[in-house]
Formats: sequence, C-alpha cells, structure tokens
Amino acid sequence: MTTTVVWSVRSEFRAKERKVQETFAGRESLTPEAFYERYFLGLGIAPEIVVGIRKILEEQLGVDMSRLRAEDDFSKNLSFFWDFDSMADVELVIAIEEHFQIKIADPEAEKTHTVSELVQLVSNKVGRPNAP
Repeated sequence: MTTTVVWSVRSEFRAKERKVQETFAGRESLTPEAFYERYFLGLGIAPEIVVGIRKILEEQLGVDMSRLRAEDDFSKNLSFFWDFDSMADVELVIAIEEHFQIKIADPEAEKTHTVSELVQLVSNKVGRPNAP
C-alpha cells in the first residue's frame, strides 16, 4: 500500500510539472523585481505587493513562478492547478489575507481571474484591511 501511495504522489507531481512546463513554455524567466517592472511599474502598485503575491503563488502552488505573466488566468491557462489540489484556491486566498492582513470576500475572489486582477485587488485593499 505504501508503495502505491508513493508512486501515485510521484506520478501526480510529474504530471503537474509537465503541465507547468507546457503552460510556461517559451517564456522568459523573470526575477521578482523584473516581473514587477515589466507588468506593474507605473500603475501605482507597491512592489512589495507584486513580489509578495508571486511568492505566495509559488509557495501555495508548489512551482517556480518566474515565467508568470500578469495576464495569466486562474480560470483558463492556470486552472490545471485546481485539478491537482481542489483546495488550492482557498489556501491561496487565506495565505494572501494573512500575509497582507486583509479580507477578501468570496464574491471578490470568484470574480478575480488574472494575476493582474489579483494584484490590483490586494493593492486596493492594503491600507483598509477590514474593507469587504
């Protein structure tokens, strides 16, 4: 039984890694600072918000996010993450709420599809932590 569980976990890990490679294929790897500069510089969003969100995505989803783009969509090209962990979206929201000391209402989370929308949502809430 233990061997079967280990094989299953390894198989799932490899499948997830393949999907990550497919999704990010051909993309340039960016440092957190370069990611901020490319997609969010000049938008009035603090660098620590962008860097923090990318770090949380890496930690919660368990993959390298150096090839992430602002337009990546959790309901489209990144939706495969939920296939591997059905609670990942909930865990992701909780981690963001805890890190930034904010509250994200369920309807807000449900209508946030892209990385850019997530960054904007968090940016709007920082400084008014208990706002719905």
